[in-house]
Amino acid sequence: MSWAVEEWKDGLPGKALQKIQEMEAQLDKLKKERTQKQFQLDSLEAALQKQKQKVSFHSQQPGGFVTLTRLSIFMCKC
Repeated sequence: MSWAVEEWKDGLPGKALQKIQEMEAQLDKLKKERTQKQFQLDSLEAALQKQKQKVSFHSQQPGGFVTLTRLSIFMCKC
């Protein structure tokens, strides 16, 4: 962080500075976790859309109901 942003900490007791540092580290960790979770969510949503397209395609084909039923049973087991 730049000096101007850190200026508000001038004159604070050491214990307060230590707590601020711990909280900033925790904030960085949570930001990283959030980014990872968002990536995971985006990946799962893309996989879901792909599966929906497959189901839509197979349900329109002859014998597609059997495929759809198998997919439903498979998804329920997970």
